[in-house]
Amino acid sequence: MIARVNKQGNIKIIKKFNVKDFECEEDSRDLQYVKNLYWWPIKEVSNIVEKFCTDNDFTNVLEIGPGLDPFPLAKTFIGYNEKVENYLSLDIDKDKIPLEDKHFDFIYSRHTMEDIQNPDFALSEIIRTTNSGYIETPSPLIEITKGVDSKSFTNNYGGYIHHRYIIWSSIEKCEIYLLPKYSPIIDGIIQNDEKVNTHLLNIINNYPVYWNNYFIWKDQIPKVIMYKNGVNMNMEDYIGLINRAVNESLINTNYFIANFKQ
Repeated sequence: MIARVNKQGNIKIIKKFNVKDFECEEDSRDLQYVKNLYWWPIKEVSNIVEKFCTDNDFTNVLEIGPGLDPFPLAKTFIGYNEKVENYLSLDIDKDKIPLEDKHFDFIYSRHTMEDIQNPDFALSEIIRTTNSGYIETPSPLIEITKGVDSKSFTNNYGGYIHHRYIIWSSIEKCEIYLLPKYSPIIDGIIQNDEKVNTHLLNIINNYPVYWNNYFIWKDQIPKVIMYKNGVNMNMEDYIGLINRAVNESLINTNYFIANFKQ
């Protein structure tokens, strides 16, 4: 199913989808809570990205924010307080990557852009230093869902407590969208009835692939769209963008799987 958030803050089901290859083995349907937590890289998705790199002979690969599970093909790392042994410590909120234009074959970044204060600046540096790349972030659906984080009070707020942005994309258009995350609206205004909530939790518990948004490009210049005027939006306009984000991210995931799956 694809969810639509209306201006009253409810979510409606408007379309079916089919990603059987990415279903969870354990059926957790009809639950009224988030049971299965899919925080780690999805193996099938990682395989898609690795094959994309090998098929295109990308050898000079940079990863930004490797964390505990670095991208296997990366030879260079940028981050802060990382676990990998050799990395360039850089504040990607404000510091330029100290390399020439198009230095890298490919730049990979997973679950980093949503954490930082200036993802538009970081993305501009990524685009400057490579012709091809991959950005993965938590999906808007997850960012508006309570109970997905690791905190003991996770059922009181949507998404991950430390995230600053809701990010989604269109691979087909080569566009990525950045929306400041306003927790008071997400936590207090967006409410669902029991039937709709069951549908959404079915997606979340049984389809790990929809926990993330996927953006991949090659030999193009991505368009970065930042909704900086968000502080001046009225609530209905903001919820309208949440509507777009949830729908377009799920559609984009379907496109990613259909066009890049091995």
